[in-house]
Amino acid sequence: MRISLTADSGINLDRMDALVRRVEALIARQPEVRTISTTVGGFVFGRSQFESTNRANLRVQLGPASEREVGSDHWIARMQALLDAERIAGLRVHMYTQGIRGIRFNRGDDDLSLRRLATLEALGDQVVERLREIEGLRNIRHSNQDLTQELSIHLDRERAAGYGLDVEDVGKVLGFALGGQVVTDFIAEDRRIDVLLRLDRGHVGTLGDLESILLFSKTPPRVPIRLGDIAQVAILPQPSVIMRDRQQRMVEVTASLGADLSLEDILERALVATADLEPPPGYSLYEAGSLETLQAGRNLGRLLLGLALFLVLVVMAVQYESLRNPFIILLSVPFALIGVILGLQWTGLPLSMPVWLGLIMLAGILVNNAIVLVEFIEIQRRRGADKIQAIVASARLRLRPILMTTLTTVVGLLPLALALALGEGSELLQPLAVTIVSGLLFSTLVSLLLVPLVYRWLGAA
Repeated sequence: MRISLTADSGINLDRMDALVRRVEALIARQPEVRTISTTVGGFVFGRSQFESTNRANLRVQLGPASEREVGSDHWIARMQALLDAERIAGLRVHMYTQGIRGIRFNRGDDDLSLRRLATLEALGDQVVERLREIEGLRNIRHSNQDLTQELSIHLDRERAAGYGLDVEDVGKVLGFALGGQVVTDFIAEDRRIDVLLRLDRGHVGTLGDLESILLFSKTPPRVPIRLGDIAQVAILPQPSVIMRDRQQRMVEVTASLGADLSLEDILERALVATADLEPPPGYSLYEAGSLETLQAGRNLGRLLLGLALFLVLVVMAVQYESLRNPFIILLSVPFALIGVILGLQWTGLPLSMPVWLGLIMLAGILVNNAIVLVEFIEIQRRRGADKIQAIVASARLRLRPILMTTLTTVVGLLPLALALALGEGSELLQPLAVTIVSGLLFSTLVSLLLVPLVYRWLGAA
């Protein structure tokens, strides 16, 4: 679980730490919480550190799902209500369910991500207001909402050139004055300590102090010049992070999904809600990749399922040297879709990539059951039985093996289908288990009647 805290710009680190401690104390009182890790004054991304006194991040680890009564989304909703009741002035709290490391369905960090190629905050605000009207979305924000104070020095190039100075010269002096420069080192016994020379921080605490920094002209005679004489010094609010995509500046609008919501449905509603926005020329709105990933996964699932059925048909056609029996066997596969649809509707699961994987596995299991039945009919007919007798005898003798195969598969997958499997993350494979169990139960009962009936109509006389 990741919790992002943002206070008003200009807040000092001590005040931010006090606000974070209030949030920590509230979270620590929750019985589901195991550990809390806090970073105040910025955040760390990889090997990079970003300093910002008005930002903090908390990583909260909850106990195993089997030991708590609420899921992650419901826990977030409960904590959001508790924090709202605290009424902590000037603090914005955003909570996210931490994704699996290495798995990402879009180029953003949240569930829903829309990007506007612009630096204008007004455009991002418009999108945020439209998304607030969609029920079920939370943590709606855009990347330019978190502002930091930045020192801006605008050099009057013509005036500076009159003294023989340019931007590089002014930058070196400011770097020396504010950041310092190592001028020598001090050796004490076996230790070497660098000596950093810079202005006293107490002498550059205001804009007037910065404007009073002295430079020396390069034109003879060399005279001292105040920085304020050749440049405008100001502190301006700036985005804490400059984001680019496709080599252009952008503002990213993100949101988190509530519990029991479909990402595809929310994405479509979000795009519809922002469809009537007319950005100026050169600006555009586009989704960050989630919808494209879902559609690509669905198309890949269809392709793999079709390819699997085609290969099964080819193998059976070569073995039987005919297309009649392979067609009868494959006819039982489409009826599995009815059971899958009923199973997904009953459990409330969306159509996802695990469902397509389950359909591919289901097709193989159903084909095996149908092959057992049709092949035994063929064996009975080669022994001299007529068509009706062969069908009845095969259906009676093969009923038990087919039911045993079906029941062992269903019972083995039933705990996973009901989300009762032990271990964290078992719900990721729940759609696959539901697909196989529901499709297998329905199609097996249908196939025991359908395959003999179709064979009666289409089989050899």
